[in-house]
Amino acid sequence: MTDLRSLKTLLAVVEYGSIHLAARALFVSHSTASRQIKTFEEHYGTTLFDRSASGVVPTGQGLALADFARRMIAESELLSDSFGNYSRAVETITIVTSTGLGQTVVADAINDVMTTTDRVQVSIIDTTSLEAVQVLKNRQADLCVNFSVPGHDLVSVPGVRRINHAPSRNFAVFDKKHPLSQRATVRVRDLIDFPIATLPSGNSARIRIEQAVRAQGQVFSPTIEATCPLLTMRAIAGTTMVAMMAERTIPDNLAEAGCTAVELDDPGLDDRSIQILAADPLRESDGLDMMIKSLRRSLALQ
Repeated sequence: MTDLRSLKTLLAVVEYGSIHLAARALFVSHSTASRQIKTFEEHYGTTLFDRSASGVVPTGQGLALADFARRMIAESELLSDSFGNYSRAVETITIVTSTGLGQTVVADAINDVMTTTDRVQVSIIDTTSLEAVQVLKNRQADLCVNFSVPGHDLVSVPGVRRINHAPSRNFAVFDKKHPLSQRATVRVRDLIDFPIATLPSGNSARIRIEQAVRAQGQVFSPTIEATCPLLTMRAIAGTTMVAMMAERTIPDNLAEAGCTAVELDDPGLDDRSIQILAADPLRESDGLDMMIKSLRRSLALQ
């Protein structure tokens, strides 16, 4: 077992004499730190700490493992230093996001970084808005680019920090010949008599639209469910279908495809935002800093 994060947790528990204080110092949850210590004990088949109401004291086996942890961490740092530029060249930044944001905001940011440096690689985890924060909380990603989700205060989730957020309005996307295409704004009640195209269940835009349709006493039943904004736009071109899209996921070539976007102004549909979330604490990383700056540019943030 050579998980450096868990080894650092072990050393912190030895130093502070408390799992709670160690977890606070490392900016992880108490349950995460406890689980890491328990995993070590199960792996080695021995008790590493004597526990009491006043804290924890390392056993002989715990002290031996702490010595091993110090050597492993030190050797890892020496190895990283010896790699020099090479180690930085293969740094991987993992981003968890939804498909729509991944193909628009995140893709633009990645392209921006890739044209600037060859020292950063990016790995994408594609999931729903509700699952994305859990992926970040579990430390399976460095960054999360996600929509705000109704009924879920993502900022207060332990182990998650909001770096930035940008307002994101909802739009109805029509073929230019659609009866509603010339309107300045539309409401959901204007759309429910037309075929609907939207993203699959679990997407926050879909959740908002479903709530608005139910408020009209209607059952939300989309005609098509597509994960890709480009495919959705192509599906509605030349039809009376209506697509529901968030502002920054609307394809740039909307006009070329013969489509137009009209803002939805129903109450509750205009208070969304796109959030850049990070695992807390942020590791020291030039690549991570570059990716955050690029995401801010992609969202037109300073």
